[in-house]
Amino acid sequence: MDAELPFFVTQPGSTDVLMLVIGIFLVAVLLGVGTLYFTVQTIPDRMASGSHKIQMQLVGLLGVISLFTMNNAFWIAGILLAAIPFHELFPEHFATITNAFDPPEEDVEPAVDVSDGYEGKTPEEAQNNA
Repeated sequence: MDAELPFFVTQPGSTDVLMLVIGIFLVAVLLGVGTLYFTVQTIPDRMASGSHKIQMQLVGLLGVISLFTMNNAFWIAGILLAAIPFHELFPEHFATITNAFDPPEEDVEPAVDVSDGYEGKTPEEAQNNA
């Protein structure tokens, strides 16, 4: 009786084609799943991209925490925070925060004269007039 070996059994010294195909397939699947994971992970950041700076920073921080802790609660909190426009719900509060860092609008003249004496002239013209 002559028994045939299955197609995946290779002869000694030859290349195992099935192992190469499975290896390439596994690498492709890992890269695809990783790309999909990081694309889904950035959904809150993309949702909050046009909102207020404080809100974007909080959403980004929650996204980073959820990446490192593998805790989905932070990711869900980031989506909820990105979906609610807090600067539109409480405009006077955010305006107060924003205006707190603005300098006062007073016309204050500098105490020291910072002009270089040329007053729009080139150095050669200033020397000729002196």
